[in-house]
Amino acid sequence: YRRLDYTIGGTDKNRNPLNVSDQLDFFNPKLGISYQLSENSSFYTSFAVANKEPNRDDYVNAPVSTVPKSENLQDIEAGYRLGTQNISAGINGFAMFYKDQLVLTGKVNDVGEYIRQNVPDSYRAGVELEGRWQISNQLSWAATAALSRNKIKNFTEYVDDYDTGIQIRNDYKSTDIAFSPAFIGSNELSYKPFRNVEMAVLSKYVSKQYLDNTSKNDRIINPFFVNDLRLGYNTSFKGVKNIGLTLLVNNILGEEYETNGYTFSYVYDAAFTTENFYYPQAKQNFLLSLNLKF
Repeated sequence: YRRLDYTIGGTDKNRNPLNVSDQLDFFNPKLGISYQLSENSSFYTSFAVANKEPNRDDYVNAPVSTVPKSENLQDIEAGYRLGTQNISAGINGFAMFYKDQLVLTGKVNDVGEYIRQNVPDSYRAGVELEGRWQISNQLSWAATAALSRNKIKNFTEYVDDYDTGIQIRNDYKSTDIAFSPAFIGSNELSYKPFRNVEMAVLSKYVSKQYLDNTSKNDRIINPFFVNDLRLGYNTSFKGVKNIGLTLLVNNILGEEYETNGYTFSYVYDAAFTTENFYYPQAKQNFLLSLNLKF
């Protein structure tokens, strides 16, 4: 149990005085059970509740006489783990139910500031898989995958209409939560030709994501697949127990992709326009690191 007394003073962006206060009572129980099925395998299940207060901007930018609600999450998970000398694997199923999740809707307050609003019901549900195989003393392979369904049950979008000065309201059902890919997969193939030398290829695939909560296909981040190369060398010298040198070459194939961005729609001169803005990622780039252990 936690009681939060939230008080905001000072001034806003326009130097207007602030006097915001709120009191929130949170109860965050967590319960888990694990059962050892055999020497190499186990099953577990858990239930947890989490609450989060609105942030400062949510309070400051809220319309007059409106107080944002805190977010509530109920998380149910269950999984199975298997581990032997050369193979380890796991599967985890999850269902995360949100109450009053705060999201951007395009709504503006009385001074034109975009605000986050509470959506009554949303959820994330899916399955996560991971595995590792020690093929030989020199070669190993590891992979992960996550498949999920991330939905807002009822979502209202607000679009600026510059012809009338009044925002247009669009209602949607069962839309995807923004920046929530339905599939993420990764792979790592590692080879040690010598005792102190390691070479590894790392791959990652991320499926389509939406820039907002409308699930419109003209507001997406395209899927991307990137590969990295890691070279490592470890040795020791006199009083230094370990000298680790690692070279990481990212995006070795020069993939052109974006991982983030935002979208903006409006009506002007009777025409509906959507503009998307992206944060492109670097092509080939590298990181060289030195780790010393005494």
